[in-house]
Order: sequence, then structure tokens, then C-alpha cells
Amino acid sequence: TDNSSMRIYLETIENIVGPHGLKSVLNYAHLEKYIDNFPPSNGCVEIPLEDLQSLCLSLLEMFGQKGVRNLQLRVGRQLVQRSLARRPIVRKVVQLVSCLVPEHTRMRYCLTKLIEEVEENYPSAADTSLPRLELHEEEDCFIIIYRDNWESEDVLSQSPVCNVAVGTIEALMEWVTGHAHEVQENECRAMGHPADVFRISKVHQEEDEKVEKRSLDSPFLRKNTI
Repeated sequence: TDNSSMRIYLETIENIVGPHGLKSVLNYAHLEKYIDNFPPSNGCVEIPLEDLQSLCLSLLEMFGQKGVRNLQLRVGRQLVQRSLARRPIVRKVVQLVSCLVPEHTRMRYCLTKLIEEVEENYPSAADTSLPRLELHEEEDCFIIIYRDNWESEDVLSQSPVCNVAVGTIEALMEWVTGHAHEVQENECRAMGHPADVFRISKVHQEEDEKVEKRSLDSPFLRKNTI
């Protein structure tokens, strides 16, 4: 994966568990090379995907699925925030076209770009005739099918585990529309399904349903949105 993504993981973990806690996690994951040695904040794809998998599996083993979920969601949101910060031109283009295209069109555009970025930054070694990622649009939602997501690779669970992906999609949809949209992982390879399947609702999520209020510097945020 790219250097910036790995750095965001490490910084987010450090912000939550502290420097000593991060050191313990890295020792547990046999990733001592990252202790006091974070990757540079750039888009170069130089980090072995196995390192990211080892880090996340270690978090799961140390803190449990419930304990690690909020951290993973936070990582996903940070990935979006920092990615947008590095792309001021993209932000301006979206602002310019916001009044010209309907909301669901903006959602579809951003989901398409997200898939392109995943394919670029998370290369796959899988040999399959099926596409890695698919985006489908239905009347009330979008569906993303992800067949080789690293989050569910070699993981067994009774519930979905791809929370970084969920956090990323949530943050991106809130930024591009100014509203929270429910994102659910309906199928997960960790549970025995053939692919990870995410449902992104086109309907705005009610304010009292939000788990956490977030500000993503969206060009479409309502005045009363925090």
C-alpha cells in the first residue's frame, strides 16, 4: 500500500493508545521497523500489504473486535480527510459542479474514484476472472462488491470486520453530499461469504442516528451541521 496510508494508521493508533501503546502493538505484530520510524507522507506504493494486514490482525487479537472497531472507523475517516487535503484541485472541481448535478450523481462519481484509488494503492495478487471491485446502483442505494479486500483476508469472524472501508465510505459520502449516509457491510469474507459487500444508502441518515458528529470541511455541509 502507499506510504501515506500506513502513516495514517500508525498516527491514529498512537493518538488513541499513546506512543508506548503503539510500540507494544508493533512489537506484538513483529513490525519493530516502524517504531519511531513512520513512512513519509506521500503516495508512493512502498509498504508491503502484509505489514498492514499484520498490524490490523494484531490489533484485533489485542483489543478484540468491539474494541478495535472505532479505531478502524477513525482510520477510514482520516484516510479521506488527508486524501482530500492533498487534492485541492479535486475539491474545487466538486465545489464547482455541485449545483449542476444531483446528489446521487456526485455520490456515484466519488465511489467510482474511490474504487480506482483502491485498485491503484492496494494491488492484488489474486488471479481471478472476476473484477476485484464492482459498483452497482439501485433505486435507493449503491452496492460495492469487493472480492479481495485485505481487511477480511485470512480472518474468521461471526460479524463483518471491514470497518476501515466502512469509515472511508461514510466520510467520503458525508463530504460530497453534506449529509451522513448509512453504510453497511452486508456480507464479509471473514464470515464465509465469497466477497465483501457494502450497501450505501442514498437516503440521508437522521441526526440522532449518527454515532459521532463529524466535520469534514464539506462544500455541501448545511449550516446547522457540526
